[in-house]
Amino acid sequence: MKRIILAITVLAFNTFLFSCNDETIAETDGLYNTQSTEGDDGNPPPTPPRG
Repeated sequence: MKRIILAITVLAFNTFLFSCNDETIAETDGLYNTQSTEGDDGNPPPTPPRG
């Protein structure tokens, strides 16, 4: 009887692990994609002239 209750409990807690979101993995990974810039204000320095 204890094993049956344990199995039902494990199955019940397992249902909480499923996500209800329709987001794709690419969308989720896009949240953590950062662009590096130089300077404290976030503006990159101008490119040097070619010559």
